[in-house]
Amino acid sequence: MAFVRAVALAGACLVLTTACTAAGPAASSTLPGPDALRWTIGPALVDCTGVAPTVCMTYRDAPDGPWKRVFGDIEGFEFRPGHETDVLVRHVPIPRPPADAPSRRTILVREIERRPIVTTSLPAALAGTAWQLATMRGSERPAAGARGPITLAFDAGTRAAGNSGVNRYGARVDAGPDWLRVTGAVSTRMAGPPEAMALESEFLSRLQRAGGWRIDGDRLRLIDAKGIELMVLRRAAPGSPS
Repeated sequence: MAFVRAVALAGACLVLTTACTAAGPAASSTLPGPDALRWTIGPALVDCTGVAPTVCMTYRDAPDGPWKRVFGDIEGFEFRPGHETDVLVRHVPIPRPPADAPSRRTILVREIERRPIVTTSLPAALAGTAWQLATMRGSERPAAGARGPITLAFDAGTRAAGNSGVNRYGARVDAGPDWLRVTGAVSTRMAGPPEAMALESEFLSRLQRAGGWRIDGDRLRLIDAKGIELMVLRRAAPGSPS
């Protein structure tokens, strides 16, 4: 009986020792490690060319350093337009990559801080302009609402307002040369035909998902956080409803 008890105790000690040994490396793997790099991810996607033209995130690795392009994704990181985000990242080599493929992966180790950029005025190309909805990519709905064209007008500060098809709306806009963030949208609460209400809901949803903007001639293009076009608006003629 004493022998059995001794064996049982020895087995328990072995299990505990194994568990503690296994837990050690797992806990230490959460530490950044000497190969971790501290980056600040910029607030906008910018045009870049890899295998084909695309958009890229930007980063800098020194507080006053130049912004550089991130070619590819940062695995585990969610980009949000209009924010600067301090992160730790690590590069992992890719064995024998194809000639036209990256030679390494960039992996998020830890997100340190995410800071929304607050502006006091809009870029000159947007300030004081007025637009009317032309198209929404992937939508078969008409561009006009039940009560006239769907519009978007910017003031010289940080406000946007317009007609969303059935109701009037307003929102705060923070923007830089390439990025845009719409927050605090409010609207009147009138009812309209079901199709018009669905169009209005889709427009307001896409407007609040906008992360970037481009002006091509008389067209304003709004894109999301992945660089996908959300809608195209055409410049409103003077005296048009806004």
